[in-house]
Amino acid sequence: MSVTIKTRDKEISVRGNRPLYRIMEDLQLSPQAYLAVRNGQLLTADERILEDEVVELIAVVSGG
Repeated sequence: MSVTIKTRDKEISVRGNRPLYRIMEDLQLSPQAYLAVRNGQLLTADERILEDEVVELIAVVSGG
């Protein structure tokens, strides 16, 4: 079983049942650079992502 991580340009399957920040570390993604959403709910980095869930990562854009 795995978790599906969606970004704007790709879909990645990874091992689940662990905190979001661990998954993002494995993918070499900074938790500060993305908003994570599961079923329309905003997630924090310490939320546990279970098997068969889908998480969408939305890149944070800032400017001046």
